[in-house]
Amino acid sequence: MLLQRGTSRIIVICFVLCVVLFHGTGQVSADPAQPEAGVTTSNTRTPTSTRVKPPTRTKPPTRTPTSTRTPTATRTLTPTMTATATRVALTQVPSDMMGLVGRDPYFETTRGRVNQVAMDEMGRHMAEIGVRWVRLDVRMATPLLAGNSAIDAAIRPYDYFIKTVAPRHGIKVLLLLNFDLLMGIDANVMANGPFVNHALYGPSYNTYMQAWMRRAFRIIQRYGKQVSAIEVLNEANRLPQYSAGGPVGNAVPATAWAQLVATLYQHCNYTTLVKSCQGTPIILGGLHPRGTDAQGGTPAQSDMDYLSDIYASPAFQSGYASYGRWPVDGIGYHPYPVELAQIGVYSQTAAFNRLRTRLQLLGDPLRQVWVTEIGYNVGYASQTETDQATFLRTVYQTLATRMLSNGEREIAVVFWFKYEDFPPATGVHAQKWGLVRIPFVDGSCPGGACYERSGLPNYYRLAWYYYRDIHQP
Repeated sequence: MLLQRGTSRIIVICFVLCVVLFHGTGQVSADPAQPEAGVTTSNTRTPTSTRVKPPTRTKPPTRTPTSTRTPTATRTLTPTMTATATRVALTQVPSDMMGLVGRDPYFETTRGRVNQVAMDEMGRHMAEIGVRWVRLDVRMATPLLAGNSAIDAAIRPYDYFIKTVAPRHGIKVLLLLNFDLLMGIDANVMANGPFVNHALYGPSYNTYMQAWMRRAFRIIQRYGKQVSAIEVLNEANRLPQYSAGGPVGNAVPATAWAQLVATLYQHCNYTTLVKSCQGTPIILGGLHPRGTDAQGGTPAQSDMDYLSDIYASPAFQSGYASYGRWPVDGIGYHPYPVELAQIGVYSQTAAFNRLRTRLQLLGDPLRQVWVTEIGYNVGYASQTETDQATFLRTVYQTLATRMLSNGEREIAVVFWFKYEDFPPATGVHAQKWGLVRIPFVDGSCPGGACYERSGLPNYYRLAWYYYRDIHQP
């Protein structure tokens, strides 16, 4: 609730009460011995294309947007946690670590036209809490062999946010080039030959990989330096099930993923794409910590062993031989605690010690890590909004303290998953990851649900305020 300002006496009384109550709640350790905040997150993250809109979703009756209601610097959520209570010296997170996974413009596009009002609202809200980086996932529902005009039409909805909204608020864009560049196509075909030596892209390219790279080039040439980093694929070491009876929890070949990363690194820094992306960080997309399940005669593989296969691939070995360095600028990782627990890792510190040890063994000891996803689903089991906020604070404070031997931060950016809730809204698979909730409305929209066209949230979780207050101004 909002505490109303009155006379100076009331201000003093309220301030004393908030301080007493806040200190009664205790402080979160930056490096707890047990799982951070003692919480877990849901295993139920699913590809957006499979999410469906619940038929009974209604706006909560207790919180509604108004023309004047916006988060402000003086806003206090509860009597026990003031809006400034987390601004404590020596615990502030560097502002350029603050990333957030945004609502992709694809889901706000109707008949080729993006909802600019909603994009404006998202940008404004992100700026209010100090977001410095936003991750957007490019989604293209076009045939495998679509021509340039169809590809350009599918990219166009991203123009407004990338070219107008993000620069307006000083927000950098991490553009995720995922399997969704070829929506509706089973990513398992990356394993299928024939593989050829492509005249532009290089060795070991099948038809799927050629189509993917063609779109990647088109996107990079369109946006150039308006994109501040490029992420190549997402959790490719643990795939969802693409079809009934198909594999689940398997991986694309490490050699194929490595080839895509190395190709973009080469072209951005040395050849075709130099004018568009020279110096733009190329990130190996977020590894899934649970690794790859056994498939028939193929044994299970840990995330770290899969990473070793990336470095041992012909593309990475050739890149190192050519450039004197590995053809990648950062390693993406998704340290969700429930998935870490499934491999016997119970803290963020242990997770990143494990990853750093492997990178050292691979001859890349100073490689920065990008946490391109981490979050907490309030809709899962008995998890609470208070625990979500505490977990957010613990993650950022813990990772902000990690330094490499050369004095650089080990973790470049942490992207909290996610800005908004997404469907389904209720039931055992409810997806309440967001810092905010935007009302769902009736209609037929991409992703299985339509959002209020204004894009104005009607609910701000406690984690919203923690995110806003935990970092340097």
